[in-house]
Amino acid sequence: MDNYLLAQDRARQAFLQRDHHSFAKRPGICANAEEITFRFLGTNTAVSLKTGEITFQWENQRWKADYSEAFSVYDWLCDSKPQALASGEFCPAHSLPGVYVAGSGLSMSPKCLAEAADQRPELFSRACEALGGRKLHLGDIAYEIPVVPGLTMALKFYHRDEDFPPSVTILWDKNTLEFVRYETIYYIAGALCQRLELAMSCL
Repeated sequence: MDNYLLAQDRARQAFLQRDHHSFAKRPGICANAEEITFRFLGTNTAVSLKTGEITFQWENQRWKADYSEAFSVYDWLCDSKPQALASGEFCPAHSLPGVYVAGSGLSMSPKCLAEAADQRPELFSRACEALGGRKLHLGDIAYEIPVVPGLTMALKFYHRDEDFPPSVTILWDKNTLEFVRYETIYYIAGALCQRLELAMSCL
């Protein structure tokens, strides 16, 4: 078993050891004897209380969580601060409180997403809206995207011009690190990229 799978299994075991009754008390989570359900990045999400397995459903697509998705969900469920509250203000990753890294923020890759948005901006907008996005007045196209109950992120797109290629950038709520750890935001960004590509291919 590789290191990613080992880390995912440790996170799953940590989830199974938690008091599952406490999850039902959290806003945006529904629970029964078998599973808890909520929305993660605009997709219906179910976590088995017996096995810890995570499954997603969007439209007619259904799949099991990969490492990035699973780690994001387990991190939020198990390690978010009890009184985590979004600020409603967005900033790049390197400007999150307590973070000291060089760079200009987290830009989404692969480049094919930015290229696709540049060629079909109306389809990109529809994909964002299909994931529950709310339009913002930033960049050329921007949306506020729900991450987990109570937390959103901002997605900002710029068309290509004579000097720069098209780009898609994520801005994070200033209180994101009350919900998940810093490294987890990179997993969330990758999961969002996958969902947008899926939505653009289906719409």
